[in-house]
Amino acid sequence: MRLICQFEFKGKLTLPIHYNHMIQGLIYNSLTDEALRSFLHEVGFKNGKRKYKMFTYSRLLGKYEINKKDKTIMFESPIKLHISSLVDDFVNNLSTTLFKSNKLFLGNKEIHLASINTEYPIFKNREAKIEMLSPIVTYSSIKIDGKNKTVYYSPLDSIFSEKIKENLIRKYTAIHGEEPEDDEFVIKYVGTKEPKKSVIRYHNTIINGYNGRYLLKGNPDLIRLAYFVGIGSKNSQGFGCFRLLK
Repeated sequence: MRLICQFEFKGKLTLPIHYNHMIQGLIYNSLTDEALRSFLHEVGFKNGKRKYKMFTYSRLLGKYEINKKDKTIMFESPIKLHISSLVDDFVNNLSTTLFKSNKLFLGNKEIHLASINTEYPIFKNREAKIEMLSPIVTYSSIKIDGKNKTVYYSPLDSIFSEKIKENLIRKYTAIHGEEPEDDEFVIKYVGTKEPKKSVIRYHNTIINGYNGRYLLKGNPDLIRLAYFVGIGSKNSQGFGCFRLLK
């Protein structure tokens, strides 16, 4: 299920430009089920050495101004936030807590939940056009001169679609215990301009991701999985959330 939350606040909301960890903190702090929070944060859904939290969220959506000198972003009220997962307990606990909370804080700013809507689209078609609500990330970890190096891929790289597919199948296997019989999945960038790159600092890590519009083709179950848990890597850090285009 996907939650679309609208928050209101007095005056302006000023955050550091790299605020993904603050949204993640708001989400985890709003989970009152300690066992669930611990499972998602510490354990997750495992596939070999990899583990997946199986949730994603958008960037903050609304009117804003960026102050490059101070490295801050200032939002006007209201703002929207998409939070998405296939873990029903996660979505139910989070939505209940947000409803009941008299006070919520993002950074040092008090915010209020003005509305919350849910989306649970049915996926039957083998094709979907999407627009990223947070950057899509895919990468490889390689060794150069004995040192680990992270190589991020652009949507224009020939390996991009295959890396996204591999990640999605690993998530599917972590949930279902087996790979899908139908493993067809392709992602293609369909924007009219060069894909816009976002460079995000998450704590002490620099992450490269890309926004824009894409066409997904393949198994509807894999498209559905991508919608609810995020496409690409680092979803629980605020990457890979998208909306469906008509």
